[in-house]
Amino acid sequence: MNFCHIYKNICEKLSKLAQKTSFWIIIHVVLFLCVFLLWSHVFYEYYGPSPGAVEKNIVLKIFKGQIPYIDFECEYPPVALLLFIIPGLFFRALPGYYIAFTVEMLLFDILAIFLIIFIVKRLNISKVKALASYTLLIAIAAGPIASQRYDLAPAVMVLAAVAAFLSGKNKTAWGVLALGVMAKVFPIVVAPLFAVWLLIKKQDAQLFKGIAVFAAVALLTVLPWLIMDAGSIGSMLTYHMDRGLHAESTYGSFIILAQHFGWTNVEYDFSYGSFNITSGLADNLSHASFFIMGAVLLLAYVLFSFKLSKKELKTDGMLSSQAAQETLLIRYVAISVLAFMLFNKVFSAQYIVWFCPLLPLLNIRFHNFMVLLLLIAGAFTIYIYPFNYINFEYYETLPVFLMAGRNLLLVVVFILVCLGMKPKEKLSMASKTD
Repeated sequence: MNFCHIYKNICEKLSKLAQKTSFWIIIHVVLFLCVFLLWSHVFYEYYGPSPGAVEKNIVLKIFKGQIPYIDFECEYPPVALLLFIIPGLFFRALPGYYIAFTVEMLLFDILAIFLIIFIVKRLNISKVKALASYTLLIAIAAGPIASQRYDLAPAVMVLAAVAAFLSGKNKTAWGVLALGVMAKVFPIVVAPLFAVWLLIKKQDAQLFKGIAVFAAVALLTVLPWLIMDAGSIGSMLTYHMDRGLHAESTYGSFIILAQHFGWTNVEYDFSYGSFNITSGLADNLSHASFFIMGAVLLLAYVLFSFKLSKKELKTDGMLSSQAAQETLLIRYVAISVLAFMLFNKVFSAQYIVWFCPLLPLLNIRFHNFMVLLLLIAGAFTIYIYPFNYINFEYYETLPVFLMAGRNLLLVVVFILVCLGMKPKEKLSMASKTD
């Protein structure tokens, strides 16, 4: 009886604490500044370049007066360089630089918490459930790489742009989205959704203003290079266009799996800082991937347009028409980001971070199951990188199967998000109102 009473009291106290935003912030501070930093220290030898080393070296070149894209080749967009420079203002050597970089990513992570709270209030989603999901995803699905790479920053920029857009701050939304695009290209997939929304609502003036702000912000970020050497910024674009088929991509992982069964043959190709594969099939898929991804995204935009038009005419169960439309927008933002991730020719381990702030906002059936799938996918990824990546490069059985399994799990998540089935409780409530 005493044990049951103690357990009940603990649960009640945790339930009360979970309602407080400060509770979640403390968890994330501990996660980033203790768990992730300790992880990187303990497993230091497993990483190729040490966490923060690539970013630090770029910053040192810039501080020596070298200009990215002109004096040295650089794959990162201008806003990403700014994110690298900020920690370098305080530390220019490891591990100090990496600690400062981790703090920077923590600040974006905390911003994500506030943005998630803001959005779930609008959508009538449980705050505790959303924050619990986000915490699990950052801790396990993304893992320490959330603090080692800068991808969390553009992911949060997408979230901030969506939050601003939903609250009617149109120009702010487009401006923040432009910053996200100039940090990492993938946020561009959200822009057509904003455009469709405004067109269907017959807000043409808002659309033109938004596009103008987007273009202005993007132009300002590249203006120094356009003045110094107009062709220099193109080197960053061609760098990514010329890359081969990444072994970790959806296509690459399944081709390597097919090779394991003797159905095809591929050759190893380390280029552009990544493990790529080459063969007739791999090269063809590398060239076709842009068009495949484009076709999937175009279909998503058409479906969003069609469904949004229907939402304009009727409510969705117990949700108001506006809440139903906003729920739809967020689901298609998630679909678009996943499509870019899964059908692109490059899929680095840190890309999972892009989806972590979005999944907690999806009020659809199998939500918990999707969180579980993403957690498993993240665990598979961490097993391979950093611990067994060399084994994966040598096409050893377990890493090959886990990489293909990781991508298959994400494809299942993508399908479930696309289906967007209503939660059972929502269906029952809707039937009572009919």
